[in-house]
Amino acid sequence: MTPDEVSRALFHHAPAGLFAMTTDGVILSANDTFCQWAGAAREDIVGRYFLSLLSRGSKLIFETRFMPLLQTQRTLNEVMLSLSTGTGSTRDVLVSSVLDDSGDQTMVFAAVVDAGIRLKYERDLLDARRTAESAVARVRILQHAAAGLAPATTMAAFGSALRVSAEIATDAASVSVVVAEPDGRLDLVSGTYPLSGTVDLAGLLPVQECLSHGRVVLCRSPADIALSFPSLAADLDAEGVEALCVIPVIEDGTVGGAIACWFQRPRELDENLLDLLAALATQAAPVLERIHLQRRIEHQSLHDSLTGLPNRFAMQQRLRQLLVEAEPLGRTVAVLFLDLDGFKAINDAFGHEAGDQVLQQVAERLLRTLRVGDLPSRFGGDEFVIACDGVDEGSVLEMARRIRDAVRVPLGGIAEGQCVSASIGISVFTPGVSPLTTPGALIALADEAMLASKRAGKGRDTLVTA
Repeated sequence: MTPDEVSRALFHHAPAGLFAMTTDGVILSANDTFCQWAGAAREDIVGRYFLSLLSRGSKLIFETRFMPLLQTQRTLNEVMLSLSTGTGSTRDVLVSSVLDDSGDQTMVFAAVVDAGIRLKYERDLLDARRTAESAVARVRILQHAAAGLAPATTMAAFGSALRVSAEIATDAASVSVVVAEPDGRLDLVSGTYPLSGTVDLAGLLPVQECLSHGRVVLCRSPADIALSFPSLAADLDAEGVEALCVIPVIEDGTVGGAIACWFQRPRELDENLLDLLAALATQAAPVLERIHLQRRIEHQSLHDSLTGLPNRFAMQQRLRQLLVEAEPLGRTVAVLFLDLDGFKAINDAFGHEAGDQVLQQVAERLLRTLRVGDLPSRFGGDEFVIACDGVDEGSVLEMARRIRDAVRVPLGGIAEGQCVSASIGISVFTPGVSPLTTPGALIALADEAMLASKRAGKGRDTLVTA
């Protein structure tokens, strides 16, 4: 093949459309690629106005922008035009051209490339950039959550860190962080939730369904809400909730809580967003487990393992607080020291398990008998100590009487039908009257009074003032 033949083949089979035209727009020559894209044979292309091959919108661009700019700039790069093909469709192309007046006749030489490939590349590039930006944003949100969750030692700090991260991730109108406590209670540890004035957390069905089944609850529109939760749909709509998403927080294989996002407009809530929320929940789970473990350890350090009552250390802490507050508030502080009469006989006759049951039953009776705010504790063996404030001698003696009546009721369990009684010693501190004292001194005084009750015949009470 001669060089001229190579040049002609290169011209006609180039991957770009090539053509030459006059400054009036009459096509003088075109390669095979351009003819194929235009949907016509070369003999039908040559001699036609380039304008006639364009779509209506592109004709206007060609006349008002393309040719005037080419006349002044002499070179134009990648002007978007649409060719009308022979099949009635259009092909988007990018036209680069140069004005050449070096010969006898001024000519326009143009190269045309398929814009579809270029646009697809740009779309793919844009999608890749968006994916990368989304991944960076996701990493930043997870880093922010980790920075907030890692040092959290309280439910309030845990809930706040998780709520803020979920708000950033979703742009939700409000976010609720709910924790399922070991005793079955639901606790809103951060944020707000719709219908809070009329529906408690246990009745908030989307959250309840998530916690009960451990799965994502998703409603993308008011229609979805009406279908899934018809009893709440009207009320949620009245509060502007048009979409919702509730993600479970799985703690040690069980549902320990949930992240509930409430939206004031329909939301797509695509897989990327759900994956991000799931990642937040995964980050939160070990922190929630750690806080619960910390709470259990703290509870165990302050409570008696058999009865569940506060222990000696917790009692001393509470008494110290009451004594500090007594002077400025002018509130009397009383300590009741209770020892069970007949406990040893039951323990010897029926065994230690029966003795344990007696102590548990007495603890339950104390909790039922005392006022809200009074603190009962197991001090050791069959001894119980109660701290209370805001009482006078008459009311504390009445409290002792109720306790003795409650303890005297026949027992259940292994020692069913047996009875124990309580010998009670009471010490009373009155601010401004009694000298300053300490928790230990007040307990010791009540202990001495209890021993006086036992010496006086058991099953009675003795009151002394500090």
